Amino acid sequence: MKKIKLTKNDILHLINLSKLKLTAEELEKYKKQLEDTVDYINNLKELSTEQVMPTSHTNNLSNVFFDDGEENEIALTQDEALANGMNIKDGYFVIKRIMQ
Repeated sequence: MKKIKLTKNDILHLINLSKLKLTAEELEKYKKQLEDTVDYINNLKELSTEQVMPTSHTNNLSNVFFDDGEENEIALTQDEALANGMNIKDGYFVIKRIMQ
């Protein structure tokens, strides 16, 4: 498969979209890494996927729903959930402010 070559403008466009600030050295470093990543992903085009069903994830997890009025017997009570908390106030976990 043909190796992908990204232009400097391609990289600058991606940097702008991601709101990153990179030095010239970082730009060259990530340009090479991004080309390698795109090449790796392009390898997937060689796979035959006609017999593969589309999926949103690769494990067998499923959501658990309860019928109206049915008791959820596996859920923790609020007291059980808060039992090992370090800083509790009025039935809630208290944490340090994250954003200013």
